Amino acid sequence: MADYCQPKADKDNKPSFHPNSGITWEQIYGDNGWCNAQQSTIQCSCHQEIATPCDGSVPMEQTCLNQCSGHGDCHMGYCRCLEGWYGSDCSRKKAGSPMEPGVQATRPWIERLVTIPPAAMETPPKPTRPRPLIYVYDVPADYTTRMLQYRLIGQACLYRRFHEGNHTSFTSWTYSIESYLHEALLTSEHRTFDPEEADFFYVPVYVTCYFWPIMGYADHPWYHSPYGFRVMHGANLVREVHEWVKTALPYWKRRGGRDHIWLFAADEGACWAPTEIFNTSIMLTHWGRMDLNHTSNTAYLADNYNGPLAPEFLPWKGLDFQEHIKGHPCYDPKKDLVIPAWKPPDHYKQSPLMGAPPVERDILLYFRGEVGSNRLEHYSRKIRQRMFKLAYENKWWDKHKILIGASGQVGGSYSEQLARSKFCLVAPGDGWSTRAEDAIVHGCVPLIVMDEVHGVYESILDYASFSIRIRESALEAVPDILNAVTPAQLAKMQRHLAKVWHRFTYTTGRVMKEAVKRVMLDNLDAGHSPNAPRGQVRSDHPFQRHTSFPFEDDAFGTIMQWLYHRIPFTRG
Repeated sequence: MADYCQPKADKDNKPSFHPNSGITWEQIYGDNGWCNAQQSTIQCSCHQEIATPCDGSVPMEQTCLNQCSGHGDCHMGYCRCLEGWYGSDCSRKKAGSPMEPGVQATRPWIERLVTIPPAAMETPPKPTRPRPLIYVYDVPADYTTRMLQYRLIGQACLYRRFHEGNHTSFTSWTYSIESYLHEALLTSEHRTFDPEEADFFYVPVYVTCYFWPIMGYADHPWYHSPYGFRVMHGANLVREVHEWVKTALPYWKRRGGRDHIWLFAADEGACWAPTEIFNTSIMLTHWGRMDLNHTSNTAYLADNYNGPLAPEFLPWKGLDFQEHIKGHPCYDPKKDLVIPAWKPPDHYKQSPLMGAPPVERDILLYFRGEVGSNRLEHYSRKIRQRMFKLAYENKWWDKHKILIGASGQVGGSYSEQLARSKFCLVAPGDGWSTRAEDAIVHGCVPLIVMDEVHGVYESILDYASFSIRIRESALEAVPDILNAVTPAQLAKMQRHLAKVWHRFTYTTGRVMKEAVKRVMLDNLDAGHSPNAPRGQVRSDHPFQRHTSFPFEDDAFGTIMQWLYHRIPFTRG
């Protein structure tokens, strides 16, 4: 049960761990309580991905990778494959075996979610296949889909989930890239079942899912001590998977791991990646910090990878993890890539990229979100706190239309306000943040303030053509810098931005494409309503109203294109 439904005292009226919940023992466990009566005085929602009354008595589909390809039963994120089928997504079968149809006919609610990967088809849909060809390791379930079974919270670790009535929706989970990218690769035409022909090998590990909510709620597993230092568990977990990769199949040794891909989606990315992996493999990350002699800057102390360790735990296995993560930067632009975070299409529905009419950009600079008011002093390298203080004390909104505020202070539609802004602040949080993606997809020119840190795709795109970067020491000069940008210079940056903005959002996958098309159709239909903005968009406007989306060049497609370029560099 959710915390708000935990009784404040036990049956004997002794205080519980939730003394302020306001819920009594009788309201939950009494004869007429929520657990025992059909009609109760209180209602508690189901924490897990199950239907009310949260006891499994009402059937409801649960979310699995590609819904087990229609050849398995999903159990809390883990696929129980039907006889003859195998793999984390049940898409594989012994060569020469008959390929019977899936269960979609009897479970129509999963039909729109299932994609048969071309590699699994008896007859390939195309005479040729696009490179790169990627082999996705079926690592032991303990490192991926078993994590989903442990997670306890319905939307956690997922980019989509089921609800009562077997309808599905997108989540707002911050780290959902782990499950999304895994599924996208499993269903992609780039996937190969033959490791001998693979250009790359993807190693899925659900580290951020383990960080939260598993370490927050579950009693198992540990990597390898009952100590709440998350990065210790993460580093040891990845090392354990690495040992499996090296011993289960011979392909790590073939090229020394140079053709292996790892995703590090935690706040500080691959800063704490095991050195043996980082120095050879490709890191996909959201955090492009480049300085070699780095120290953690997170304000979430359980993630401070070079922080002091509790002496009482030092004898435990795995407490030497800091020796195994030393000597490398968080990101190497020569071999790694900073990729976008995943966001649902509704997050950017007011963008002209999604068919919304462009509006007047009457906000000079915009930032809405965590400003560090209740965080440790070093949060965000003090950038957000300083910007908020400068804007407030110097009345930047009144003087310059610079809006810097916490979510609770600034009302209205986030997407609409981004679409009204000329410049948007891109500053770190505990590590990476999604501010660059939010800005670019809405046509807002990024103002980047994070020294020695690359933004998304900054190693492969001409960032200087569509963004402004200033030093962290120059915050006081922000109004002067932005006011000095002429309308012609701004329009030029906006036109360059409009050439690449579609690359900063994920639209790959059947359910994603359907959702994007629905948002675009809604926006185009709204354009014919009586309340729609009047007049046509000027032909020379930097942001034309899109009527279709360039799906092949979305974020996933961009990653594939970059990997194709990287093939020769893995063969040295």
